[in-house]
Amino acid sequence: MSKIFFIIFKKELKDNFLNNKAWFTIAFFLLCLLVFPLSFGASTNFHSELSIPAIWVSALFANLIALDQMYKEDYSDGTLTYYLINDIPFSTVVIAKCLSHWFFCGVPIIILSPFCLYVLSGSFFSYNLIIMLLIGTPLLTLIGSPISALMLGSRVRGPIITFITLPFYFPIIIFGIMGTSQNNYNLNAEFYLLLSMLSIVIVFFPLLTVKILKSSIN
Repeated sequence: MSKIFFIIFKKELKDNFLNNKAWFTIAFFLLCLLVFPLSFGASTNFHSELSIPAIWVSALFANLIALDQMYKEDYSDGTLTYYLINDIPFSTVVIAKCLSHWFFCGVPIIILSPFCLYVLSGSFFSYNLIIMLLIGTPLLTLIGSPISALMLGSRVRGPIITFITLPFYFPIIIFGIMGTSQNNYNLNAEFYLLLSMLSIVIVFFPLLTVKILKSSIN
């Protein structure tokens, strides 16, 4: 089982690394983040009030950009059907894909966020921001996984995925922003709330994705 997982995970990492859309996600995050200070012009209030919300909102839209391609290519070229015929556990496939998706859409944002925070507000490091993004970005991937699988075969995947996913993403963004306070270096209620959400989502949402993928292929 572990050998199959590492083979699939290595394949997903290679495909995402060679795929320009994976790098486009990182570029889109930075460009989306750039819109906020440009829209406020020379206003100094932006730096202290909206730098952290700007990072979270940019992370949300960057995740949505990559969500459309999560299972699309493997569904189109028959890779998912190959997995099903050869009795490869779909749970292993889903976990490998979610981990690869987070590796390219979540980890770069976590790494870049302290530098973005420094550019926007002058605060170079925020422990709360790193911790909350470490919890929030996997939630974005795991919640988007079954929705991406549900829309396989649809001709208007992008807009529908956005409209369906956004209501589920709003609580994560709200609690993430509330929990990321530059003036509070202690863990707060929002941290434990997101952590409890992650503990539930990480168990049930991959199983839900497996059910949806099997029904989509059959």
